[in-house]
Amino acid sequence: MSGTDNIEIPDRLLQRLSANDAGFLQRVYSDGLDKYKKHLARIGFIGVESILDAGCGFGQWTFAIAQTSKRAIGVDVDSERLSVSIQLASINDVKNVEFHRASLEDMPNFEETFDAVFCYSVVYLTDYHKVFRNFFRSLKKGGTLYICTNGPGWYLYNIIEGPNPSMDFRPRWYGIQTFWNTLIRKRSGFSRSTGARIMTPSGTKRALNKSGFEVVALGAEGTLAIGDGQISQPASNYNATYMGLVNVFEVIARKP
Repeated sequence: MSGTDNIEIPDRLLQRLSANDAGFLQRVYSDGLDKYKKHLARIGFIGVESILDAGCGFGQWTFAIAQTSKRAIGVDVDSERLSVSIQLASINDVKNVEFHRASLEDMPNFEETFDAVFCYSVVYLTDYHKVFRNFFRSLKKGGTLYICTNGPGWYLYNIIEGPNPSMDFRPRWYGIQTFWNTLIRKRSGFSRSTGARIMTPSGTKRALNKSGFEVVALGAEGTLAIGDGQISQPASNYNATYMGLVNVFEVIARKP
């Protein structure tokens, strides 16, 4: 465990990014790492020997994991975001992290390597059936998986409210494309410009069970707590539903 709560981000890193990525990088680090560490405590991801941050992006969760557990490994397919994460680790002298470039569908050979896998707000951009099998293979026996993903309410919210638009991201179009992708059962080629894939709690549970996992808990984002991470009230960043549809939800599962 190492590091401070705040991660220094030099202007030179921001200047090389697109408007959307620069804004996103600033947002995810604007309040430091404390909120991420509280989230990890709530789901029992504290003091763990090794945790994979699957789809690590700019590394905010990876660095929070590094401060609260012994070893953090980040994997992401986006070379630019991964490069920023690697530079942030060096600039902030974070020693117990490492980063690898790979898609979640074609991860490196992490056979029974990790005690836990953490995947926040990424899996809906993948062929998640294949990804769940990779997660299962990567976990040690008895290991824990945490995922947070988006239900139909989130994409309806994007269509109606259009949150956080930028020059290179149109939330309304993203939501429309996602509904279309789901309707035609598209399984690959997802992105912020081509849309994602809607996931549901019941469908996610079935896919996890089929991959070999036992689902421990499932609920709206910010509402689950296990082990020493018990909370007295929900700590969600999102409403549980939007116009009656499931919004953002989380799942905790274990490898038997």
